[in-house]
Amino acid sequence: MRKGKPGKSVTLAHPEAIPPAPGGTESTLPELVATPHEHGRLGLLIALLTLTAAWIDMLSYLSLGRVFASFMTGNLLFIGLGVAQGNRGLLIRALVAVLVFLVGVTFGSFCLERASQQQTGTAWHHTFARYLLMEWLLLLVYAILWYVTSNLSQKADVQILLLGMAALGMGLQGALVMALQIPGVVADALTATLIELGQHLAQVLGHREPKSREWRWSGQLLALLCLIYVASALVVALTSAFVLTPVVPVIVVTIAIVALLVPSP
Repeated sequence: MRKGKPGKSVTLAHPEAIPPAPGGTESTLPELVATPHEHGRLGLLIALLTLTAAWIDMLSYLSLGRVFASFMTGNLLFIGLGVAQGNRGLLIRALVAVLVFLVGVTFGSFCLERASQQQTGTAWHHTFARYLLMEWLLLLVYAILWYVTSNLSQKADVQILLLGMAALGMGLQGALVMALQIPGVVADALTATLIELGQHLAQVLGHREPKSREWRWSGQLLALLCLIYVASALVVALTSAFVLTPVVPVIVVTIAIVALLVPSP
């Protein structure tokens, strides 16, 4: 790690170049991510948050006006489409999703930057758990509002409110995943994941050796995230009419929080 002069930014080495921090000592977030025994916990966290994003996106697309709560590339296209077609409803929904998502990322990043940047592994886990409580509360209110609203397809104002709450939660989640700085992993969309996965496959085909443990772990994680997205879309499409479907994201984030609070062996 190279230290900059006072008042200047600090340049961090690639995670593989950072020696793993002992479990009981304080470490920065990049050092925590580079620690081998953290891979299982962080991988589970990212997988659960990816599942949440995919589930929320499918619910939003199918039931909240054909827009997304976390896939902002699609919503930016919908803004242009709404303008071109004079579709005021699509334009408003897409704009709400994009702007509220941006608010969520901004606020989430602000909260994470204010946290201590040098913590023990357990303290980092607790920081993440407290942070995810904000998303959990949003998703809980989202699920309750969805459940108590009859004829949701006929109530555009409630759809926009639900979409805004979901987009805010996904923005908060996106800020957390980006803070981990794992190449190709953003949890809210998979374009970067596919690009990174393609680079991994190219290295495999080129027989470049040796492959580090970190490299293998990230490749397996990237492939798993793609499978989670496809599986989530399939399940939500088949169960979107069920009463409990909007509750699933709350359950998934609950599992993520509990997993973070479980003491390390």
